[in-house]
This record gives sequence, C-alpha cells and structure tokens, in this order.
Amino acid sequence: MDGHSPVVDWRKHLEGDVMSKSVLFVAMLVLVAPAAYAQQQSQQRDPLGDMLRRHADSVNRQGQNTERDFERGDHQAWLNSMANLAKLRAKLAEAWQGMGMSPQGAKVVADAYDPNLAQHIHHTSLRGKSDQEVAQLMQGALKEKRYLDANQLLIDYQRQKLRLGDTAAVKTAQ
Repeated sequence: MDGHSPVVDWRKHLEGDVMSKSVLFVAMLVLVAPAAYAQQQSQQRDPLGDMLRRHADSVNRQGQNTERDFERGDHQAWLNSMANLAKLRAKLAEAWQGMGMSPQGAKVVADAYDPNLAQHIHHTSLRGKSDQEVAQLMQGALKEKRYLDANQLLIDYQRQKLRLGDTAAVKTAQ
C-alpha cells in the first residue's frame, strides 16, 4: 500500500464535496439575499411613502385636469373671437355699404379684414387729414385691392372721429 487508507481518501473527498457545497450555498445566499431583502422591504407598509405617492398622483391628475381646462378655455376663447370677428366684419360691410359700395363688394372687402395681420401692417396717420383726403386713401387702397389696408383705414378713421367727438363734447361741456 502506499500509506493511504481508502477511508481517509473517502473522508477527504467527502470533506471536499461538503466544502464545495458549502461554498456554493454561501455564494447562492450572497446572491439571493439582496433580492429577498428587497422583497421583504417592499411587502412592509411604508405609510409616509404611500402618502407621498398618493400626493404625487393627485398633483399629476390636477396638472392633467388644468391642462385640459386650459385647452378648453383656449378653444372657447377662439370660438368667442371667431364670433366677434364675424360681427366686426358684418359691421365693416355695413359701413362700406353706407359709403355707397354694393352689398357683395362690401362683403368681399370686409371679409378680407384680419385683426392679427392688421396689427402688423403700417397704419397711415390720419391726423390732420380732411374727410376727403381719408376717402382718397381708402379709394386708392380699394383700387389696388389692398382690402386689409382699406378696412384698417376705415377703422382708424371711425376711431379718430370718435376721439374727436369725445374731445368736442368735453370742450362744449367746459
């Protein structure tokens, strides 16, 4: 014999198996422990966390509702502006008819008015101009089919008359 007993070899082999199984078990435990701990923590009730989540959900819902309300408000404002624009154009058509234009022509000219564009065009100063001079400016714009300009001249002319009327009324009241 070589001095090794089969029993001793078997023990060493068994100890080696137990040792490797123990190492494997410890390694598995190290890998699985964080997941088990996380699951345990998630199963425990966290009243503060739950309250914060509910509050965040509520704030999120309020934000969505506010956004929807703004969209509805914008839509309603747009609807109102379209109704006001239709009224304004109808009044412009009446004014053009009052100046001798045919109803169809007055509608074509009045329908060309766009307040958003009118804000960005050059406004001819009517200060110091006679009614005849203003009429010539309007006729020139109509001949050149610059209907937006013609409409704006008419609006500015009417505003000036109102301001002068207010000024005259104030002077006579004094």
